[in-house]
Amino acid sequence: MKFFSTMRRRGGPPRAESSMEKFRQALEDCDLHDLGFVGDVFTWRNHHFSATSYIRERLDRAVANSAWRCLFPLVRVINGEPRHSDHRPIIVEVGDREDARKYKPMEIMHKFEARWLEEEECMSRVEEAWLSSLGDGEVNMMQLQKRVLGELWTWDREVLGELQKRINKARKDLERCRRSNITQEQVNREHVL
Repeated sequence: MKFFSTMRRRGGPPRAESSMEKFRQALEDCDLHDLGFVGDVFTWRNHHFSATSYIRERLDRAVANSAWRCLFPLVRVINGEPRHSDHRPIIVEVGDREDARKYKPMEIMHKFEARWLEEEECMSRVEEAWLSSLGDGEVNMMQLQKRVLGELWTWDREVLGELQKRINKARKDLERCRRSNITQEQVNREHVL
């Protein structure tokens, strides 16, 4: 389907207006400006196995008008880590609120991490902590939960922590690989990582 603008070139037929031109015009009409970004410039990859077919582009952007920018002057846009998509998530941080720092932070109970369920030891660790807590006379559900979660976090830090370090190193290597020039070696390494 072709779109034609109402403006005519000198004596010629109507000019086809591209979707990109329409998009740019919509941004201009709404006073929307790109907010910039932190992180990898490329927000999309096709993940082909061949360097000659491998494509990466900056497709995703965060935009705002001047009034919004005045409300959130500390805005920061982060091109996040792609996990389950060929697009990077665009994370918009609007900045700290001054009044939030006035209050004393309350104690936050550790939360259960879903990734623990993938570990064979998880169920036995929960049972051990639960029975140990009951054996020590803790019968209040909050006490039991706090004890079990505390034990799981200790296990996570002392046993699984080494795994997390390796994962973090692999993520950094993957980021470096994604930001390098496209070569067949880089494409192969990205798929391995």
